[in-house]
Amino acid sequence: MDRLARIDKLACARQSFGMTRSRPREFRFIPVAAAAERLGLSVNTVKRRVDAGILRGYQDPVNGYYSVAEQSVDELLRVRQALQRSAALPGAQPPRKEWAKRPVPSGR
Repeated sequence: MDRLARIDKLACARQSFGMTRSRPREFRFIPVAAAAERLGLSVNTVKRRVDAGILRGYQDPVNGYYSVAEQSVDELLRVRQALQRSAALPGAQPPRKEWAKRPVPSGR
């Protein structure tokens, strides 16, 4: 069986089992200033998070402007709210202070 026949057979099998490939998600991008306002962060912080991959976005190669996917901003806001709700639950303990005062290892 040649390669094209195998691909066609696989596509037919996927259709019969309802495993067809869906269209890739289309993201709505917003300016970095709007994302920063919604998140309560500075514009530079949002740019750093895009560069680090924490937020989905891109920098336009022509003009250098950043754009952020609105869906990733919404997702980050949901995660923040979930963390705030879990911290407010009875029995939740604040972080121990000795963790914040750990000595930084020297580079020796």
